Amino acid sequence: MTLENEIRGILENSGAEMAVSARHLESDRRIEIDAGRVYPMCSVLKIPVLVEAFRQIEEGRFALDDRWELTTAEKNLPSGILVFFEDGLAPTVRDLLTLMIIISDNTATDMVIHRLGEGSVTRTMHNLGLTHIHVPMTIREIFDDLLPSGDPTQDMLALVTAPRNRDGRCYSLGADNDVGTPAALTELLARIWRGEIVSRAACDAMLEILLKQQLNDRLPRYLPPGTPCAHKTGTLPGIRNDSGIIYAGDNAHLAVTVFSRWDDEAAADDPIANKETPIAIDAAFGRIGRLLYDAFQDS
Repeated sequence: MTLENEIRGILENSGAEMAVSARHLESDRRIEIDAGRVYPMCSVLKIPVLVEAFRQIEEGRFALDDRWELTTAEKNLPSGILVFFEDGLAPTVRDLLTLMIIISDNTATDMVIHRLGEGSVTRTMHNLGLTHIHVPMTIREIFDDLLPSGDPTQDMLALVTAPRNRDGRCYSLGADNDVGTPAALTELLARIWRGEIVSRAACDAMLEILLKQQLNDRLPRYLPPGTPCAHKTGTLPGIRNDSGIIYAGDNAHLAVTVFSRWDDEAAADDPIANKETPIAIDAAFGRIGRLLYDAFQDS
């Protein structure tokens, strides 16, 4: 059985619609399964935001050591920790970018997006030729669309049972939402690895942050302990994504993006299925990551 057929088997048994773009960066060997299909990126959008931040840093618009003050107006619902901190905290830009990636801090993300400027992330992606990547919405706009309210000061326990808006922008597959294709994200990662975006030093700094990722239950799930993986996950109800670079050896770097969606509402009244289905989908990500690792390690 070929590697692609093995991956297809994992997708067919995952319980979700999944699309994959994988590339062995040294040889440019590719596996593409529905890789041109558009999905909501969810927090994978933070990779394009990271790129645009470093582009503007390189232009001198701000610096990694600059400090930006935390205010309630910029706070977001979790994931993340800044929403729980007092106003007046002044993390560095480096801190914000790190929090944005490694624990997917939503407040840090919007603090960065607000200063990058409306439309700047999308313009930079399109200038790079990655025209399937669109980032028009802030994280707060996603929550305001998804929930009755994205107010971060509300009772967060009440959000567990709050109705989700399944017909809004945050599930759209159009340019009005933060969307992308697996192929486009894998290409972006490949260019970062090759040092082709902004500068070699900027790309190295981006990879350094991505390698500190703390949310490692998808692509890295079954990798040998200690295997570096520079990646970013993304999640909304019914959507689970991961995009990153697996370091399988000195001559084996694998840029991989897997996007997925499934009908989570069908399991809404089944508490066991509601918990077990996402775990099974995450396990499919992990099996794909391990298959690729085993196929290319030290190649």
